Amino acid sequence: MTDTAVRLRRLGGPHARARAGAMLLTSAGVALAIAAAGLALAPRVAAVVVAWLLIAGIAAAAVWLVRRAGRPAAPAAVGRLVETAAGTRAGSVVGLLAPAASAGASAELLGLADARAAAVVERAAPVVGRLLARGTRTSLAMGAGTAALGAALFVASSPGAGRAAAFWHPLRAIVDAGAPLRLAVDRVTVRRGDSVTVTLQVPAATRAILWTRGPGEPWRPAPVALDSLGYATRRIGPLESDLYLRASSGSRRSGERRVSVTLPAFVAGLELTARYPEYLARPDEPLVPGPDPVAIPEGTVILTSGAASVPLAAAAWRRGDGRARLAVKGTRFSGRLAALASASGTWQLELATADGAPLEGDVAELRLRVVPDSAPVVTVPVPGRDTTLPLSLRQPLVIDARDDHGLTRLEVVSWRVSQTGKVGAAVRESLDVSGAGERAIVQGDLDAERRGLLPGDTLRLRVEAWDNVPSPGTHVGRSEEIALRLPSFEELRAATRAAAQDIAAAADSLAQAERELGGRTRDLAQQRSRDAAGQRSPAEGRDGPLPFQATERAQAVAREQEALQQRVQELSRAVEEITRAAQAAGLGDTAFQARLREVQELLQRAVTPELAARLRELQEAVARLDPEATRRALERLAEAQQQLKAELERSEELFRRAAVEGALASLAADAEDLRRRQGEWNREDAPRPDSGGAARQRALADRADSLARGIERVATDLRAAPRTPLAAPQQATRDARAAMQRAAQAADDARAAPASEAGSDAERQLAGVPEALRGQRDSLAREWRGETLAALDRALSETAALAQGQEGVAEALRRGEAGAGTRSRQASVEEGTDAVARQIREAAGKHALVSPQLDAALGYAKRQMAAARSELEEADPNASEAASLAEDALDALNATALALARSRSQVAGGKSGSGFAEAVEQLARLARDQQGLNGLAQGLVPLMGVSGEAMLQRLRALAARQRALAEQLERLQAGGASAAAGPLAQEAKELARQLEAGRLDQQTIERQQRLYRRLLDAGRTLSNDEPDETKERVSRSATGDSVHIPDILKPGATGPGPRLRYPTWEELQGLTPEQRRLVLEYFRRLNEPRLP
Repeated sequence: MTDTAVRLRRLGGPHARARAGAMLLTSAGVALAIAAAGLALAPRVAAVVVAWLLIAGIAAAAVWLVRRAGRPAAPAAVGRLVETAAGTRAGSVVGLLAPAASAGASAELLGLADARAAAVVERAAPVVGRLLARGTRTSLAMGAGTAALGAALFVASSPGAGRAAAFWHPLRAIVDAGAPLRLAVDRVTVRRGDSVTVTLQVPAATRAILWTRGPGEPWRPAPVALDSLGYATRRIGPLESDLYLRASSGSRRSGERRVSVTLPAFVAGLELTARYPEYLARPDEPLVPGPDPVAIPEGTVILTSGAASVPLAAAAWRRGDGRARLAVKGTRFSGRLAALASASGTWQLELATADGAPLEGDVAELRLRVVPDSAPVVTVPVPGRDTTLPLSLRQPLVIDARDDHGLTRLEVVSWRVSQTGKVGAAVRESLDVSGAGERAIVQGDLDAERRGLLPGDTLRLRVEAWDNVPSPGTHVGRSEEIALRLPSFEELRAATRAAAQDIAAAADSLAQAERELGGRTRDLAQQRSRDAAGQRSPAEGRDGPLPFQATERAQAVAREQEALQQRVQELSRAVEEITRAAQAAGLGDTAFQARLREVQELLQRAVTPELAARLRELQEAVARLDPEATRRALERLAEAQQQLKAELERSEELFRRAAVEGALASLAADAEDLRRRQGEWNREDAPRPDSGGAARQRALADRADSLARGIERVATDLRAAPRTPLAAPQQATRDARAAMQRAAQAADDARAAPASEAGSDAERQLAGVPEALRGQRDSLAREWRGETLAALDRALSETAALAQGQEGVAEALRRGEAGAGTRSRQASVEEGTDAVARQIREAAGKHALVSPQLDAALGYAKRQMAAARSELEEADPNASEAASLAEDALDALNATALALARSRSQVAGGKSGSGFAEAVEQLARLARDQQGLNGLAQGLVPLMGVSGEAMLQRLRALAARQRALAEQLERLQAGGASAAAGPLAQEAKELARQLEAGRLDQQTIERQQRLYRRLLDAGRTLSNDEPDETKERVSRSATGDSVHIPDILKPGATGPGPRLRYPTWEELQGLTPEQRRLVLEYFRRLNEPRLP
């Protein structure tokens, strides 16, 4: 092939191929348009066949046209275009496409001509290419447009529709065109008034005609449109007579069909009878079917019997998928329908006739509401909810059980849940409900004494009741579970701390209220004095009536004072409850108990009979509207209020210190217990970590967090700087909590080594916390004792200075010097007594061994000084009388100084911070002495029948010892150490007089026992040796050798059972629930088995 031919082919080849493709697109578009027409006309067989023939023709024509489409771009045609475009002679380019070898022609000349022609082609290629491209683009545009139009028509004709099946399967369409027309009905026999469904199937057809007629009637046509598959359905009815049907479509015809209308069938009669279960003891009752619900008890049987107008083939009650078959005999039917618990709903009577004809009329239906025999309903009104278990371990129960028909059995089910979560075996206790009927209210006791409960354990219970339904259908009702919990020691201690803080705040509020009320009372008394002086005229002999406003203010003062007295009494009772709670919580710290007792005595002493008498005087004066009596009553009430204010202020500071010391002791006990439990966890749970051990460790971490917060509250109460001695135990507790949390996480991950390490770290952190808290308590005691000593030192120094000054005044008066200088010196000494009195009151408010009566002795000295000064201020002063008064004042000051020195010696020799332990020790010693006297007296009782001087001497010796004890109590009262010492001294004196008279009987012995117990209560200590305050004080439960137990309560006195009889409900019903709980806790701890 020549180079010219190659270049021409390269120039025209793309255009030839493009024009062939354009022809293919045009042919495809025409074919798609023809197919769209065929789809639109399907399922007509002629249209489908013609469309496929045309598509075949188009395909053949496309082959022919494709072959011819490339001729305008063939090399010869392109060569001619080159010759025309280049202006060369014709044949100069085309002739070189296939040059023929001729004689005389050389190959070199042919190659030169070919090169020249190729160069011409190369130069004319752009022009020729543009000419060819114009025709090619036109061809491609025409082909693409035709193809797009054909594709659009094809898509619009729905090629995937059902009718398209005939087009895509032309052979099957041809076969279907000869298929017969099928006519079908859903039923050939119907009831009068029913309808039938007619189905037509005419393959390869679009329309059909349905012909119908009745008996003796002409045919009636009805056009029917067929779907793409040649199917159509029609609903004909209601029918009153037989129906004949046939169908036609073009030349195709169906056979004739007949639908027969049968004669009517109906239910002639129906009887329903309800037969109830035997245990209900109810007679049979007829039931009426219908739309109304029928309520029947579960287990009832419905007896059914009836008849139909035609023979029956089957009968049954039907509800949804459930059926209850009935027996059929001819036209009659009968059977049973059991009303089970699931039988509620609408039951329809389903009857099938022998000839298959349906029954006319409404279907008989029975709307049942089966009332199940419900389980008994059980409630436990007492205790009614989760609560704490009485410490007698006998929980009273009131059980209310109800059932819709009757009860046969009642049981109390209880089980123990330990503090660690271990669940014990359930214990059942039966209660008698025979003859109770449908409801029973039963009282009983749950005895948990032998259940092995420990503090912190929980006893859970529920009550189960059985109804009278025969087995196995017996129903059991259960009450809600109730948790009866024994509070743990740490919870009791925490509650004691919280209560002490609340009462401390109440004491502050009470003291402030009394100060404000005292000020208003003094102001009102002074105002009444001014009003009386301004309104009284010389001619009047008495004041006028009391103004209304003054009456109202005086009544308001009286009411507020009465309310304050009530608050003081309530505060005293609250302190007593805290004392009992502290004992129940294991806080046997004698110093703390003594502080609480002293605060209670101060509160009881605050509300004196004198204050009550002054209040009554004011109320009576206001009632009489007597101004002068009201003024005097207000003045006396103000004086009594001053004494009450002083007692409240003293009790306020004492209780604050007692609360702090008690909180430290309680927190130390909590820390000790937490350390012990952490050690147990380290030994038992850490080597075998699991989720249960992790939960117990997290509980210990929560307790450590609570302990840290408690230490922080005590530090706040101390009003100390941020860096306090309590910071170390508080930080140690927090570090222990963090270690516990790490141990819990390690236990969750089943890592024994990290759990043991973290647990040991927590135990080490807690090791020093109890000792640190006790050390802080002892440090506070030393600090408070130092404050008291400093106050006493200042008071003693100033009292000595005042006594020296007063001595100079007395000497001057004895010399007859009654001038202004002596008066000035006397006034100066008198003013100095006020500062000493304040210091004495401050010391008395901080320490129990500082007698408040020192303030009274100083007051006596001040009154004598005032009298001496008044005598000197007279126009004719009496120096000798003034000297006598000054000497009395000097004696009082000396006595005060001596008492201060004695008090300082006692405080310095004491080892507690507030002196309560020393005051209690004196009462404890007297209690032991009284116990010895009681023993001697009881030993003499059997010898009372023997007369003689020897017996009388022994009684007198016993009386002397009893009188000596009374004198010691009087000295204790005079020193102000105990307000209860006075009544005890009086009782001891009375016993001494009886013994001196030779009267020793059982009544005297009982009085001595009562005196001994009162001494124990006053000292709030036990009969064993007092603990050494320098040693660590440990809270211990009361034991048998530390409590005096009456004979009736001694072990074995009442037969087998606990060592001490628990108080009965009659003995406890006068107490509050909290008080009852504390009393029972005390007895439970006394009955605990002793450790070997």
